Amino acid sequence: MTAGSGAVVVVGGYGAVGHATAEMLAEWFPGRVLVAGRDPARAARAADAIGRGTTWRQVDVTSAADRARLSADAALVVMAVERANVAVAQEAVRRGVHYVDVTASPQLLRPLTDLDQLAVRTGSTVALSVGVAPGLTNLLADECLRELPAADTVELTLMLGTGDPHGRDSVRWIVEQAATASVGTAGAGVGGGTDVGRPRRTRVDLPGVGRRAVFPFPFSDQHVLTARHGVRATTRMCLDSRVLTWTLFAGRSSGLFRLARRLRLDDVLVSALVWARVGADRFVVRASASRSSGPAVTRAVAGRGTSQVTGAVAAVVARQVLTGGTGTPARVSAGVRHIDQVTGLADLVAELSRHGVMLE
Repeated sequence: MTAGSGAVVVVGGYGAVGHATAEMLAEWFPGRVLVAGRDPARAARAADAIGRGTTWRQVDVTSAADRARLSADAALVVMAVERANVAVAQEAVRRGVHYVDVTASPQLLRPLTDLDQLAVRTGSTVALSVGVAPGLTNLLADECLRELPAADTVELTLMLGTGDPHGRDSVRWIVEQAATASVGTAGAGVGGGTDVGRPRRTRVDLPGVGRRAVFPFPFSDQHVLTARHGVRATTRMCLDSRVLTWTLFAGRSSGLFRLARRLRLDDVLVSALVWARVGADRFVVRASASRSSGPAVTRAVAGRGTSQVTGAVAAVVARQVLTGGTGTPARVSAGVRHIDQVTGLADLVAELSRHGVMLE
């Protein structure tokens, strides 16, 4: 497939992240964007709302036949949901179709990374670590490590706005991760971790917010940074509401989320959190690199609308993969690539300025 032919498919293109991705891609590739998902009514409404020749298709990605049809006429597939991700990626890569995934789950890193050699052979690019966290977190950390190459520790922090209309899938992911028994250290390996050396909560200064308590959370960025740079990386999270932050992590520590899963109350909990908008929509991302002695190097980015910005990051990465785009790097080679191998922080922030994203 060339940049000028083939559909630009967004799986889950009617969700909060997927809709934002499809909308932005339709500006650059009118008549080529296809919204795909299990719900035909939502897919049709999203395509109509986006306009610019956007089409839709009912697709169940757990079906091998549907995955084959989806990739058959595609130039690029953006995966904006977590459902059969590896199988979708495998089908796309086998056909030489580019693939972009917004997943934040560390357990998906290894099977997706294992597609590297096949992707090189077929000329497909698989872009990972795409979004706010992972994504902006990775780029901020890379900036810190360039300034302090001797660093042995990287601390990543994400503050989410509770007034932001987070998509249901995003909220479900947070609930599912909160239901895990513990949060291991990234240094223990992708998708793994033990209680030995387990990172703990700490307090950090967030620009425009002040000093906040932040808690370890299993975003995939920390595993990527540990593997690629040999540093001990930890990602922590808080909400803009202090009350909800402590409620969330007290629920994790007490086993409340695990109990809700056993009682099959996940959907009730997710629904309550989706509708509980009590704060603002501002998010802050911070990265800090340090060594055992000496000062730390810190960088931060702030913006509004986490889902909207995640979708925008996915769209920018997809365009760069498909066309080469502009900025650095000018070309994206085939194989499995993380966001820092696709675009730079300055170029990306410039693209995201329409969403109020800025370096702090």
